[in-house]
Amino acid sequence: MKTQFIIGQYKPSDSVGHRLDPRGKMLFAILVMLLSLFTTSILFYSALIMGLIFLLRLSDIPFRTILRNVRPFLILVSITAIYHLIFSARETATLVSFWGMRLTEGGVYMAVSFSLRVLVFVTIAFFLSLTIVPADMAEVIVGWLKPLRRLRVPVNDLGLILFIAMRLIPVLSEEMDTIRKAQIVRGVDFSGGLITRARKLIYLLIPVFQSAIRRADDLALAIESRGYVSGAERSTYRVFAFASRDWLFMTLSTVIAVALFVLVRYY
Repeated sequence: MKTQFIIGQYKPSDSVGHRLDPRGKMLFAILVMLLSLFTTSILFYSALIMGLIFLLRLSDIPFRTILRNVRPFLILVSITAIYHLIFSARETATLVSFWGMRLTEGGVYMAVSFSLRVLVFVTIAFFLSLTIVPADMAEVIVGWLKPLRRLRVPVNDLGLILFIAMRLIPVLSEEMDTIRKAQIVRGVDFSGGLITRARKLIYLLIPVFQSAIRRADDLALAIESRGYVSGAERSTYRVFAFASRDWLFMTLSTVIAVALFVLVRYY
């Protein structure tokens, strides 16, 4: 299946990244995201991005594929950068002034910093979704949320919802690409300015929304026919166990991430 987006699409492989325990990779991702929220260091974010790209390469993900799939998120990065250039750190020194607007030293720093933070989160999502089977990720989250069962939280249902959502992302992406090609064959021109292309997206969104509803209805019938009962006790297909490589990965990644955070937190 060839699709533009890779978030939610598992890439089967026997690489180093794939063989790591999913719990260790998810704990590493949580640690990195928490550390990223408590700093604005450009050096820290840059080092994290390079480290995550290294992990993706260890997972047999080509560098060209990484760049191609980061491209759709550049719009979000651009919006983040423009917002901070205009509104952040207005009290700092002015670098450039034009059309009654000022680009400040602090604003440029914040624009670069928060844009890199978005790229860190996107790269983490790529690493997790490409190297962890969605079913395993759902099982890990259900295991972590088991104590909430005492509060009558439907933990198994939440895991099922997460699994289905992750599996539908690449499916709907491929569906949108197929519908787009069909509309082009019928004479719809998706070129033009940003506003023009946004208006023409209605030709894609309505059929994709209808397809999503149809798939959801078929999936509900399939789940019901297989005897799924909400809230019932369920066994797990896989039993996770940390190996020596997992402990090594957790130790090294934690030490390196925390050391970087302490050393370059204010740079």
